[in-house]
Amino acid sequence: MKNYELLIHAQQPSCGGKPPFKNEIRMVSTDDPVEYVRRMEPDCEPEVSEAEDGTVVIVIHRNGAIVRYEFCED
Repeated sequence: MKNYELLIHAQQPSCGGKPPFKNEIRMVSTDDPVEYVRRMEPDCEPEVSEAEDGTVVIVIHRNGAIVRYEFCED
């Protein structure tokens, strides 16, 4: 199982003075980043790409908002 630093960059409604994005960093262990996101977001179809540095980038659209998951191998 691989260890990743996971950055979750989620768009959120701007009502109530909230910032437009919420960021969260987690340390996770998984063999399949796409399956990890599918378990978290079962009703969304992920768009998967890989950055030049090897970071796995998974984008989903949830209720009109964009959530971006970036898995950087530890």
